Amino acid sequence: MAKRKVPTIVFVIILILSIIALDIVRQVQFGGSKDDIILSVLYTSEKKGWINSIAPDFPDWFAQRNPGLTVRLQFEIQGTRTSMLGILAGESKPTIWSPAATVWVPLLDWAWKRKFGTEILDFSQVKSLVASPIIIGTWQSFKEENNFTSWSDLYDLADTELKLAHTSAQESNSGFMAVLLEITAASGKQPDEITLEDLQNTTIQAWLEKVESKAVLYGTSTGFLAKQAVQLGPSAINVMILYENLIIETAKDGEAFSKWGDNIVAVYPEEGTLWSDHPIAILNASWVTPEERFAAQEFEAFLLSKENQQKAIPFGFRPGNETLVNDPDIISEMQNVFKPENGVSLNITIPRFDVPTDGEILDRIPDLWLKTRATTLERVTDSEYWQLGMNPYIYFSLIFSVLVVLVVIRKRRRKV
Repeated sequence: MAKRKVPTIVFVIILILSIIALDIVRQVQFGGSKDDIILSVLYTSEKKGWINSIAPDFPDWFAQRNPGLTVRLQFEIQGTRTSMLGILAGESKPTIWSPAATVWVPLLDWAWKRKFGTEILDFSQVKSLVASPIIIGTWQSFKEENNFTSWSDLYDLADTELKLAHTSAQESNSGFMAVLLEITAASGKQPDEITLEDLQNTTIQAWLEKVESKAVLYGTSTGFLAKQAVQLGPSAINVMILYENLIIETAKDGEAFSKWGDNIVAVYPEEGTLWSDHPIAILNASWVTPEERFAAQEFEAFLLSKENQQKAIPFGFRPGNETLVNDPDIISEMQNVFKPENGVSLNITIPRFDVPTDGEILDRIPDLWLKTRATTLERVTDSEYWQLGMNPYIYFSLIFSVLVVLVVIRKRRRKV
């Protein structure tokens, strides 16, 4: 009997060591010991590449500025709407919340105030980290053939050969903003001028129904949608509502041209557009300590520094720190990325819309889309693998642990 217990003991030891190993990996990744200030950051996957490229430098940067203090970053990656609902439900309790666009900030604050009677953030203190305008993506050949330049032109294209794709207004930031911009075009108003009566206006609803009836794909991930457009080609999808940075990413990849002899390019709608400006909001929540708030302010300063803003540009983002707009180094870096060869323009001359601040109006946008959307399409499930926030280091550690356990079990069976 004693011999048969040995493998079980070994099995338990391996599990304990695996847990310890995972904790070590976590500490190495986010930097520090158990005495650190733990800074919880909930953000969206669009800026994951940029964040991952600079986050390892933050603990040392923080320690140099604050002798005697250390910090550990704890990241969670979720879609914007999912993260907002998680905060409201008490499932996520971050110190920093960074959705894909500022348009979600007044919506969270409105919903929180309605539920709890208090404000969860100070809108006046919310800053943009990096920015990418919402644009109309299309194939170069289709743009030349149809010469469209505005959101309103989508309505006219719906009479002919429009094959539209955007993400779900219920589940994705870009889809939410796409529908808001459609309402803007249909009403002839600025986004921050839209009223509840506009959302109930049958003429505006008919405008949306006509355009949305030409949708051939709704997804949950904007990045996946752009890849689908490349895979399916110009005959399947000819207009996409995307982020500018995805146009750059697609051009750099080169697959569209090699596959179809055509490139996806950005149309900057002449009426103006909203920006996916990736705000950083430090929450005024009961779970946020003064030390965590201080660390969050330091992380904000770290992200907005010239060095780290410059590192965001190769990922297709424009700097969120507006004080750097005329910086020669920033301009030089942007000229290498924002160019016609990548399907985009360096200088954007169209108006930049202000975001609506009425939470009740914003809350009704997905409902209007559900009412006017193309009803023949099935929901496309396309969440990216890392969207759950699982870090690759932890993932491979788990795989290794499982393999070790399997080896032990196999040896045990052979002995039996």
